[in-house]
Amino acid sequence: MAEGQVDVKRYQIISLLYIVFICFSVINIKISVLDSNIYTIKSLQSIEKEELKKVDISNKIIADNLEVLNKNAKAASYLKIRTRLTASYTVINNVLKHVDEEFVKNNTTIYKQFNSKNLIEEILKSDKGVKLLEKDLFDLSTFINKAPFKLQASLDSIIPIEPSVTTIKGKQENWAYYLFYHKPTSISYMQLERIKLLITKTQLLYQEAALAEIGYQATYFSPFNPKLYVLKSTVKEYKEEDLIKPGQKVVNITDEVFDDLFKKILYSLHTENIIVGLNNTLLNDFDFMMGKDFDIEISPRVNIAKSDKNYRVVFNKVGEYSLKFYDLRKGAKKVLFEKKINVNPIPDPVVKVKGDNMGNYTISVKDLLSAERLEAKLEVNNLNYFPGRINSYKVVRIHNGKEEESVNNYGELFQSPTQKVLGALKKNDILIFDNVNMSLVDGSTRSAAPIIYKIID
Repeated sequence: MAEGQVDVKRYQIISLLYIVFICFSVINIKISVLDSNIYTIKSLQSIEKEELKKVDISNKIIADNLEVLNKNAKAASYLKIRTRLTASYTVINNVLKHVDEEFVKNNTTIYKQFNSKNLIEEILKSDKGVKLLEKDLFDLSTFINKAPFKLQASLDSIIPIEPSVTTIKGKQENWAYYLFYHKPTSISYMQLERIKLLITKTQLLYQEAALAEIGYQATYFSPFNPKLYVLKSTVKEYKEEDLIKPGQKVVNITDEVFDDLFKKILYSLHTENIIVGLNNTLLNDFDFMMGKDFDIEISPRVNIAKSDKNYRVVFNKVGEYSLKFYDLRKGAKKVLFEKKINVNPIPDPVVKVKGDNMGNYTISVKDLLSAERLEAKLEVNNLNYFPGRINSYKVVRIHNGKEEESVNNYGELFQSPTQKVLGALKKNDILIFDNVNMSLVDGSTRSAAPIIYKIID
């Protein structure tokens, strides 16, 4: 009897050890996955070096044009954010240096520590570690959000910057633990390099945005080939005397830069996100009179309409246009500047059943019938109308997994055949609006993704 009890306990212990082994097999991270993070770290470091070269070049141009940039409210705001990002770069760089120095003190390296958690966590939990970084990043996020002008950068969501982070499985974790603590060195160190690269990239975005306010564009240039490759543009030939010489200032300030008309143009001009066929606002809240104080010439030719203090333009085709501003105040027609405009196609519209609560997968028959129609929206430039029409769509009812009936509907309103299909719907039926066909004002025809609903009652 005693022997039988020993065997039972023995098998229980063996079973328990087996379960523990299985658990460790499931949660164990493959060495190859951790090892590959070393190459991720090297990649991030390499990309950052290239981004820093661009940062240095744009910083040089900013220094040479600082007086002009500070007279532009948007550019000045961008530069303040740039300066704050520079401070954050110093913080993250110092944290990485602290980690490297501690590795040296402990006679080890990231390559020896890549699979270890203890030393990296001890280093990162010190006063020179993650605590400093966390405070700085949260302060940075607050600073950017309070700025009068800011870009739609995604530092907050990509890093992320929030006290409690929701995992993919819906679990809430403290920020520091989510990114750094209880992680192998290869993962924690990679996160530090990733954040440093994101800060560098964001800094460059703000510097380039500030320079764009006074007409500078990001370019590619080679000293072996006197051509300037402007991004999103064509190759332009430059004469030798047009190229910047070593030590030469990259600015030519004239009185026109500080002139009221010129400054007002910089503040009011909108040439980004221009869409074909739409009523695009070119100048907003512009006090000067066209034909008296200034003139605009756009090639290929388009009509310019004035409404109050706004000047609007409808571009008839996609492509590049040339915009010239002329100063007429001194009698002569003097060119102020010339700018290229890229006119983009209308993006694909979003189609849904009309109503405020129609974005869910489930819907009731009553809500469907009260909606009365499909509606299309174009979520661009705060557009408050749809520049086109819905031509037709197919309505399909699925009952017990099989297509029960289908009809074609013409126009956005639910026609009688469609209403009949909707009225016959039963609980758990699937309703599909398919083959949605639309015509837009630019002459194009578009199709929308199917809209699928499950009937709940």
